[in-house]
Amino acid sequence: MHKISGNYDIIGDIHGYASTLIQLLKELGYEKNKAGVFYHKERKIIFLGDFIDRGKEESSVINIVKPMIENGYALAVMGNHEFNAISYHTKHPITNKPLREHNERNQKTHQAFLDEYPVGDQKTLDVINWFKTLPLFIELDDFRVIHACWDDTTLAQIKPKLNTDNTMTESLYIKTNKKGSDEYKAIEILLKGIELSLPEGLSFKDKDGNVRTEIRVKWWIDNVKTYRDYAQVSDDQLQNIPDIPLQAKDINPAYSEQSNPIFFGHYWFNGVPQILKKNIACLDYSVAKNGKLVCYRWNKGDSTLSNKQFSHVENNKRS
Repeated sequence: MHKISGNYDIIGDIHGYASTLIQLLKELGYEKNKAGVFYHKERKIIFLGDFIDRGKEESSVINIVKPMIENGYALAVMGNHEFNAISYHTKHPITNKPLREHNERNQKTHQAFLDEYPVGDQKTLDVINWFKTLPLFIELDDFRVIHACWDDTTLAQIKPKLNTDNTMTESLYIKTNKKGSDEYKAIEILLKGIELSLPEGLSFKDKDGNVRTEIRVKWWIDNVKTYRDYAQVSDDQLQNIPDIPLQAKDINPAYSEQSNPIFFGHYWFNGVPQILKKNIACLDYSVAKNGKLVCYRWNKGDSTLSNKQFSHVENNKRS
């Protein structure tokens, strides 16, 4: 745990939209130092990961974020897109095959990054090595941040396998890319969310047109009763989720209201940014889908969350 408290600006998924990020930083009062690095005299950024893929300003985002972190002006956690990139560009030490297969689907989701960072280039390897320095989660005295899901059971299983700074070891990348392993299941939950299989024969299409037989669940809610209640999908997909009762065994304990506030991204929210509970906020509002880049402004001494603390800028629609 970082033994510090203070004023933080927590920013959601950026996905290669550097121009939008710059606009948000300026509106939050950040300016450049003599070296050209954004900073604030009284505040620090925490990024929630997913810096890359989708947008066309991949290197620009990294060139903003990386120096901020290296100069102590920001912190960050790893997103599933950074994890996927590491796996895509890392070979298994025995088979010499990429940990993440270079198939059509994986290449498509990663193409914006590949356009600027081709496989095998030194600059690509440098960025991949930097991604490896990002921790899976950050726990401060006052609040917590993770990319997709704070699940106490999963974190208890994975923590002993991490480095002391909560980054992943080289051997752990191999284990987390082996489908079916405990490590694979853990990283899926922490960086992508808890999934629940739909009843046999039922499916729906996700935001990318892929057919899904599992739903990502709202791990933060109480008193859930049906699959439709539990599914974290866009409004236009809800009608495709069966409104039938869940079994008790399929419902995870909700994040406790007695726990420290938690901030996460990943889930492609829409509309007006608002808290989910007094101690829970998602900051991904679909910047890569003409949505918003969202920030929550945490001030020293805060104990609960408030809708008044959200800031955002609309995506400038640069593609």
